[in-house]
Amino acid sequence: MTEITRQEGEGVSLPLYMLVQRSVTLLWANVPKDGRPYIGAFSGGKDSVVIKELAKMAGVPVEWQYNNTTIDPPELIYFIRKYHADVKWIQPRYGNLLVYAENHAGYPTRRSRWCCDKYKDNCPGNEGRSIILGVRIAESKARKERWTKCVMEDDRRKNVLRVLPIRLWSDNDVWTFIRERDIPYCSLYDEGFHRLGCVGCPMAKRKMRQKQFDRWPGFERRWKLMFQRLWERRAGGTNRNGDEWWGSRNCDSWEELWDWWNGGHGNIIQWRKTHGLRIKSVVLKDEGPLFDTIHAAITAARSGK
Repeated sequence: MTEITRQEGEGVSLPLYMLVQRSVTLLWANVPKDGRPYIGAFSGGKDSVVIKELAKMAGVPVEWQYNNTTIDPPELIYFIRKYHADVKWIQPRYGNLLVYAENHAGYPTRRSRWCCDKYKDNCPGNEGRSIILGVRIAESKARKERWTKCVMEDDRRKNVLRVLPIRLWSDNDVWTFIRERDIPYCSLYDEGFHRLGCVGCPMAKRKMRQKQFDRWPGFERRWKLMFQRLWERRAGGTNRNGDEWWGSRNCDSWEELWDWWNGGHGNIIQWRKTHGLRIKSVVLKDEGPLFDTIHAAITAARSGK
């Protein structure tokens, strides 16, 4: 495992040609020793087309894979099929994501991102492989904290090496490289979509998610249908621990549950208070500091304080 980074100058802007040289060297220096090609994680976004071009420049063998989440924008699907026919499509083991949600997993949230785990991150057959990712720490604080090196062993899967050739690139670096190399990119970027991916992703900000639903209303209708069917199946029922299902314990209808989730799915007590809704009873064990804290919050909300 060879690490080529700019640790000594992290946060310092380097000329693009130096970043390109380092990225190409990183890919070349970490070519899998077992004779198998890299796995290239390809989503169809701007970062994916950049790492694909860098791998081509480095002359390293790569098997590019696109994980079909079943809820990506149609324009993105069209782009991949037209410009990247060599990319292998990995079909989900669990079928349509929203059907799986309504029948098994429930709605995904920022804290419970089972959808990424099942539909994007854990591709069967990639155990023990070296994977090229288009992750960049400029995208978020969380990514900067998690991805601390350009070459990292996977903390969840044994014997999986992750190589991040553009970890230290800025947005401007990415777009400059795309324009200088005349690399085709998805048309949605020209419509104001800065990041592409699943339509309705719970990690997206509320305004961006609404922009997605305005652009593709059919996806919004399908998300709502999932919440309705999930409510019909689980409302009034109990979890494995015997407590009532969280949705019907805190909301009076699937529409309320949808509004809370689509609004950013924050603190449910504060959300109901803000929307002038009564505070529903919460099942808690009558002991410990957590009970005292939540009980005080419910009491204050009910009294209007």
